[in-house]
Amino acid sequence: MSEYPFEGKIHSDDRINYKTVFSSDGMKIGDVEAAFAESFIVKLEKEGKEIKYEIPRLEIATLIDNEITLKLNANDLNQKYQTSSIDKPM
Repeated sequence: MSEYPFEGKIHSDDRINYKTVFSSDGMKIGDVEAAFAESFIVKLEKEGKEIKYEIPRLEIATLIDNEITLKLNANDLNQKYQTSSIDKPM
């Protein structure tokens, strides 16, 4: 059994996997870690923190090449969809 929490749930051939996600105001939110039927998980590692979001697919405004732009700005996204923020040892 894998320790990876999304094992068996990921649509690995999904076209949004491994894309970089940006808010509507141009802030980098992170990279898609897992794609599900209704939502996707985005992970960002910065400044000794790991931040994760679970974002509904309906929030996608554009999907061009390797970038996803969302309909929400960074503040709204943090309030609505941030699921965890973990301090990482440097």
